[in-house]
Amino acid sequence: MNKRKRQIIHAARQLFLDKGFNDTSIIDIISAANVSKGTFYNHFGSKVQCLIAILDQAREEIMNNRYEVAFNTKPDDKNVLLKQIALVAYIHRKHNLMQIFEAVGSMKDEELRQVLDKHLIDEIEWLASRMVDVYGEQMREYSYECAVQAIAMMQHSYRVIRMITKQLATPEDVVKNTLNHVEGILAHLQKTESVLITSDIFQALHHKRDETMITSSMLVDQLQGFTEKLTPDVAESGVEYANYLLQALQAEHKNIYVLEAVLPAFNSSFKDTSHEAEAHEISILLWRYLQIEKERKSSSAND
Repeated sequence: MNKRKRQIIHAARQLFLDKGFNDTSIIDIISAANVSKGTFYNHFGSKVQCLIAILDQAREEIMNNRYEVAFNTKPDDKNVLLKQIALVAYIHRKHNLMQIFEAVGSMKDEELRQVLDKHLIDEIEWLASRMVDVYGEQMREYSYECAVQAIAMMQHSYRVIRMITKQLATPEDVVKNTLNHVEGILAHLQKTESVLITSDIFQALHHKRDETMITSSMLVDQLQGFTEKLTPDVAESGVEYANYLLQALQAEHKNIYVLEAVLPAFNSSFKDTSHEAEAHEISILLWRYLQIEKERKSSSAND
């Protein structure tokens, strides 16, 4: 993402918070971002598309942070799952997204609705998969049902606690309570075998993931452009990590586990520099690419 686009997104987010989405005009965004009308329309066709970019950024940040939390931990560690789930609330609060969600909740814009639906489906699929990691094969048949129930419980818990106490609930407390309920739901489903929501329902949606479009050549191009623009404020270690990732991605036989091990250090080495945002974006793309490669290798091994 280039500098101008980031400027526009940052300005739009602040205006949506200060003035409200409906009362913010494209002219307001252009003025606050200090860009021309042409520059705005080079990146966005409407203010709804600005909002979608804000939501997509938050979703990517959640998934990238989840990866960092899980790094060097066991897949069945329940405390890791708890922290990963809690990240949704923390990142939404960090960017004041709940205020924006409430403002656009009644909008009937089809493009926005499709994005929100996609994010929800992604979250259900991620949580269903992680529940199998934590609770084992006994969860697989019921994982989608439990994931949907868990997400609904957490959303309503946050809302009711805030409505009654006028305070924000502690995410870890909400998630811990929800996971305790999930264990009870799992026991009930195993006993009654009354499953309403199955993986077949999601497969029927023909949900196409953006990750399938990420290739090693795409990452090489982005990393090459990134390294060429590095400025003197970058630590030597950051340059070394960037060059290492570039070489590893260009290798004929890629070691995805070594790439995975280096990725957090690469991302953190650019913190508080002028390259932090782009390094974060590259980290997210590379993380997604690694997940695709691991799934592909696992699938090949099972064939």
